Amino acid sequence: MNELELRPQVFVSDFIQLGDIVLTTTPDPMSKTIRKVIGADISHAMICVGKSSVIDSTGDGVHARNLERLIIEPGCAAHVLRPIVPLTTDQLQSVITFARAAVGTRYTKIGAAKSVLAGLVAGRRQFCSRLVAQAYHRAGANLVPDADFCHPGELLNSAALFKVPNVLRNLNAEEEARWRGDIDHVQAMRDSTNALLREARKLSSEIESLNDIDAYLVDHPEADGHLVRALRASKYLELWKGVFARSAWQYHVALMEVSESSTEYKQRYCEELVASEKLGQNRFVLNHAGYVNVNALHPRQYFALKIELYELLTQLHARRIKAATTWLERKGLLEPEPRTLLRPHTPEWFASLREWDPKQAAMTEAAIQVAGRLDVCSVCADEPVCDYVLLSVPPAGPGTYRLCDDCFRIRSCDEPMKTF
Repeated sequence: MNELELRPQVFVSDFIQLGDIVLTTTPDPMSKTIRKVIGADISHAMICVGKSSVIDSTGDGVHARNLERLIIEPGCAAHVLRPIVPLTTDQLQSVITFARAAVGTRYTKIGAAKSVLAGLVAGRRQFCSRLVAQAYHRAGANLVPDADFCHPGELLNSAALFKVPNVLRNLNAEEEARWRGDIDHVQAMRDSTNALLREARKLSSEIESLNDIDAYLVDHPEADGHLVRALRASKYLELWKGVFARSAWQYHVALMEVSESSTEYKQRYCEELVASEKLGQNRFVLNHAGYVNVNALHPRQYFALKIELYELLTQLHARRIKAATTWLERKGLLEPEPRTLLRPHTPEWFASLREWDPKQAAMTEAAIQVAGRLDVCSVCADEPVCDYVLLSVPPAGPGTYRLCDDCFRIRSCDEPMKTF
């Protein structure tokens, strides 16, 4: 065996798609035991839910981690599996949504240990292979005989999956030093999420995931104060600051130009980010809309703080997209696309507004229905009206309004706009 074969390896993210199943192992004694029991060369399973982002279940519970920061030690196996029958767009979205919704769910060692047995009753806590199999089962794709109790070896040998080739590459000594010296910053998210959930579970032992907190709070408004204090104490609302500080160059094209990263790396980063954005709806936008909806029906300070958080995250994400797009355009690697303005009160306009502010969309639709006409103010349904566009491109939503004179004067103080 030559020296290159003994080098640690990392995943080549370019070859890994959303929904792919990532199987790994480590030199850890527990991992060796699992491999011996299940008769396979792997001991852990994950689902790819975003560019270089996977979700798995470990002793910390269900959390996201950076695929590009996972080092496969020499002598350890790793595989990437993909459905033989490609998932539909709806199925893929279902798999990803299921995995993301499980974030924070506690790990069950007992369930993992019993995963090689049959006839057991599944609980709500997760272990790695169950999370993967259940996510696919919920989407209508059965990978193993029993999605509630399965082990990584069953996934590896599933007739419904095939191995994706060339997904690993060797690290040279310089890369290895840099990789190992780079802290896994996703750990901060895991720690914060677990801190929030520990406090929430003091209210109810039935709370497993972050989504369970939302459902509990809908039925128990008296818990709002406790959960708001837990949310703030966990530092969950401040996690973005660390991300921004570590990667400020990603948010402004001028900083990107002077970044010490190589041109090849910047090009790959920008192209992957833009391509990922075109795959589907931004999860920050979806989460913002979800909390706007639930807060309209069940006003809680906890939900209001989440609305503010996802509005900020959407704005920051939009800055990343703009910086990456501009950098590619300047390098002649991307054709500039003219800004598309949606005429207010058209079906396309309402669809865009619903994604960002479903409450305002519903109010405008109701006002139009009462007025019996489309040429009324988007806010108050008065007339006469004029169509306006925001001077600053919003992070989400149509960015256009149909306003009466009074609403224009009020809105334009904080949001400069012009007619179109």
